[in-house]
Amino acid sequence: MTRLSYSLVASALALGLMSSSAQAHTTWANGDPVPLWITSACCGFADAHMLTPDEVSLQDDGWHINGINTVIPRDKVLPSQDGQIWGFWNPALGPDVPIYCFFAPMEF
Repeated sequence: MTRLSYSLVASALALGLMSSSAQAHTTWANGDPVPLWITSACCGFADAHMLTPDEVSLQDDGWHINGINTVIPRDKVLPSQDGQIWGFWNPALGPDVPIYCFFAPMEF
């Protein structure tokens, strides 16, 4: 392969990586789009986590997320517009991370 060919291959790979990372900010891992109300209500795509009922528990002191030490007080929970459970935090901050926003169905 010539030097020009290597450059073209490297450029194509870089473009592919950039477009897939841009796509990751607008869709979930399963390809479904992240709802606009999720990203506009709180923070960015990278901080949005759609949680299953198995990943959270509602206890006397508030909501608990598996693997996160922070407890979300009941009075800080916002009503979910789509019936799903959503938490917003930066996973790079570890288990004692601040939770920016938390949405849950009110009948949970």
